[in-house]
Amino acid sequence: MKTSLTTFECRARDWLLDLLYSQWRALGAPFSTSQPLRPDEAIDPEALLWCSLEFFPSEPRLCEQVIRWLANNGQSLLRPRVRKFAQAQQAQQDARAAIWHVLDPQWSADAGEPANPCYGQESVGGLLGFCRELAGKAKPQGPLRQQPGTPQRTPATVILRARDALGTDARHFLLVYLLANPGGAKLRSVAVWSGQSYRNISKVASRWEAAGIISIEHGYSRLSNPAPWAAILELGSARIVLLNWRRLYDASVRLLRALGKARAKSIPADGPVVSALVREAAAEAEASVEGDTSTRSETVQDLKNLLASGS
Repeated sequence: MKTSLTTFECRARDWLLDLLYSQWRALGAPFSTSQPLRPDEAIDPEALLWCSLEFFPSEPRLCEQVIRWLANNGQSLLRPRVRKFAQAQQAQQDARAAIWHVLDPQWSADAGEPANPCYGQESVGGLLGFCRELAGKAKPQGPLRQQPGTPQRTPATVILRARDALGTDARHFLLVYLLANPGGAKLRSVAVWSGQSYRNISKVASRWEAAGIISIEHGYSRLSNPAPWAAILELGSARIVLLNWRRLYDASVRLLRALGKARAKSIPADGPVVSALVREAAAEAEASVEGDTSTRSETVQDLKNLLASGS
């Protein structure tokens, strides 16, 4: 490794936090960040929240402002989708499931005790103490003194704007995916990217085909006339870059957790263990780009450059 393990871990952590702050800022939260927003990369609000939970205990301002955002934009967040993330990780006793259990009072599942704390914490006891404190902060405390800003009008916020136009069911996911892939896309790819069931996506596609909104040929679905939809969502001729953000974020979080454990055990920075961790994260980043294989993501390239600089 070209740099020390501690230095590399700090750089990876700062990169991920800057990415989170830049995306929340685009959604209206009052953050400043040194990392520029990629305005053509559509933000996935649920994946962004799920990743952010990892840093709630160690980043108080992130925690405070995201809770404020949720209080003002609850109608824009698909809580059942976040529950699916939490349930998928609950079997692994992920700390984020315990935090989400506090923020989602309608999720009645038993969170159980996490196997490990969040990244940056020393003990599970510290995490449980944080959750008890968060339970009080998450409850409405009268009118909010500061309202979050307005989301930016770029492709980065197209998923939120599509929800405003079509509602929060599977339709907005299908629309955004097809706008990002004008050459056509498989419905199963839409289902995997969105986390919706293939059945739900297929039902929407069938109704839209009957209405002439899309065509389906040889397994590929295409918008019959994208222009009106682009106008409604104020996209103009701008392109949309889609990422499987949950996949990219989870790879980054796993890398940070693993680097922290490697540092604690004094594992050599230039050894096979750390090299394998970096290769895995790079492969996950590359695979997180959705749709057309020619699509390039600046965020993915930034992460790959970061990983290459430390290997």
